[in-house]
Amino acid sequence: MSELTHATVLDLLERSAAAHGAAPAVLDGRQTLSYAQLLESSRKLGLGLGLLTERPVVALFLPMTPAFVSAFHGGLYAGKAVLPLNMLLPGEDLAYILQDAGADVVVTSKLFAKKLEGLPAKIVALEEPPPPQGAPKPAPRPKPEDLATLLYTSGTTGRPKGVELTHRNLAFDAQASIVAMGVTPEIRILACLPTFHTFAITGTMLVPLAAGGSLFTIPRFDKDATLQAASDGQCNTLLMVPSMYRICTMMQQRKPRELKLKLAVSGGEPLPRDTAEQFEQVFGLPLLEGYGLTETSPVISFNRREAHRPGSVGQAIPGVEIKIVDPASLADLKPGEVGEIWTRGPHVMKGYRNKPDETAQVVTAGGWFRTGDMGTLDAEGFLTITGRLREMIKVAGEMVFPAEVENALLKHPAVFEAGVIGERHERRGETVKAFVALHEGQQATEEDLLAHCRKELAPYKVPREVAFRPELPKGPTGKVMRRLLK
Repeated sequence: MSELTHATVLDLLERSAAAHGAAPAVLDGRQTLSYAQLLESSRKLGLGLGLLTERPVVALFLPMTPAFVSAFHGGLYAGKAVLPLNMLLPGEDLAYILQDAGADVVVTSKLFAKKLEGLPAKIVALEEPPPPQGAPKPAPRPKPEDLATLLYTSGTTGRPKGVELTHRNLAFDAQASIVAMGVTPEIRILACLPTFHTFAITGTMLVPLAAGGSLFTIPRFDKDATLQAASDGQCNTLLMVPSMYRICTMMQQRKPRELKLKLAVSGGEPLPRDTAEQFEQVFGLPLLEGYGLTETSPVISFNRREAHRPGSVGQAIPGVEIKIVDPASLADLKPGEVGEIWTRGPHVMKGYRNKPDETAQVVTAGGWFRTGDMGTLDAEGFLTITGRLREMIKVAGEMVFPAEVENALLKHPAVFEAGVIGERHERRGETVKAFVALHEGQQATEEDLLAHCRKELAPYKVPREVAFRPELPKGPTGKVMRRLLK
């Protein structure tokens, strides 16, 4: 797969523009940009951005729209690394990220400019670009090893960390994902994930563009807009997180529509078995689960249509290595044994911004990235995730992973969402505590759910307590945030 490691993100766009110039690249129902138009607008933006700052990083404060796609590539044409900002963060956090990244320009829209007042940066609205301050000239062509994007992870402790991803990282992962997913130029992906999320950048933007397909953008997830786009034929492929699929499945059950879907991919968080089964029953299409992290650009493994094993996150994508390691002894483990997931390949990040010590803790001298996730690898290379190493609950010396308990709770018909954490216990070390939100109009008692769990789980995995909440705290993609439950 060496040919996949020598391209830049701009190479991917230019190749598709040369082959599919008049074909639609990105659209939103109001505006359509062909590949030729996207290339022209990106290059033009690149010339303008190059005059606004000499810093190596430019920030974007935009949702997933045709404007974001143009601005992202425009930043690369300006010779900059692009920093998509989390639009839900307070000003204090945004200021920290800009300072840590070394960015002094934020590109946005007039709709959002007010949210950025007071930040230590020049705010540029795409609708009203400042007058040029000199004669524009093209920036030097980026090389595969050059930084392409900075994505800040929501830190579980302390400040968020900036993940540095190169052109090689993104271009490789997009192309390898295309091979694994069997993508063709006929692909039309729905793009509704937050733009600071690596699943959005690689999965819903770079994959369709590199394949010569198109992306239909929705600024934020909306179940009606999603199903309408699939009904109208604006998209035939979904890349979403499990919570989004659960909502769309319930909506399709209540109000069935004729859809033109060919492929559905789940990522971003573990896929509960019942969510996958209900989706396939309602949509007549398997929900294929993949796995990755921001630090791995993101895709590590994927369930191919021709090699689909429900419950697993599939096999490594082309050019990527996976192994399971004992986190204590660092010894390689045998097939079927539970340990920490390590991965190596051109998808592994350059490092954490301004944090060489933290980078050294997760990237070994041999180039292996320690994911912090626990799982097993079988003899055929299928990877199964059991949980996060940091979130593992030790009950009287036994390992309990929150995701397994959450999946058991979600099988109860009254449970809409669940989150599980460990609580300290004087004799047992930790005990399992569950938080649940019920479906509207449904009822269940704590004893109902505990009895249900006793049928599904080993005794030591059964929650000691179940707390009911109207809803659980969630991140921008709808993922339940266990650290907030604590």
